[in-house]
Amino acid sequence: EYCSRRIAQQKIHVSVRSLGMIKVDIISGFLGAGKTTFIKALAEKTDKRFVVMENEYGEVGIDGGFLASGTGQAEMKVWELTEGCICCTMKADFASSILTISNTLDPEYLVVEPTGLGKLGNILTNISQIQYERIVLLQPVTVLDVSAFDRDKEKYPEICRDQIENAATVIFTKTGALDAEEL
Repeated sequence: EYCSRRIAQQKIHVSVRSLGMIKVDIISGFLGAGKTTFIKALAEKTDKRFVVMENEYGEVGIDGGFLASGTGQAEMKVWELTEGCICCTMKADFASSILTISNTLDPEYLVVEPTGLGKLGNILTNISQIQYERIVLLQPVTVLDVSAFDRDKEKYPEICRDQIENAATVIFTKTGALDAEEL
């Protein structure tokens, strides 16, 4: 009995070792800022194998179908988490989903697109609790719609500040109507 248990433990240990490292990249930003478009462009321009975790606050995911269609990556998978926010009400599901994706789909990259009202700082804290040698958090990105920034900052000042302060990179979108001085 001891030997069979020891062999089973060794088999599990070997299978875990055969899985690769997963790099987690968070792309945050308010609704309509261009997160999904940015992720789709990333998929089209890279030759990396990745899964997208799409967090929709409502009952039905809207962006998942858009992401999976026409990306140039036949194997791109979209994992949808709906009916809540991964920064607060769904943080346990979020952590569990990352571990499940890591252990079953084994992508090189996991791109996380939180709901537009998600606090990036909370999401980073949630991931840090499950981070280990196989799960590495990359520098987070915030996509910011310059045409809606003043409105978003006024309506959701705490979330807006959190998304900018916790991002390593801020990408400005919808800049076409602005001149160089306004940028």
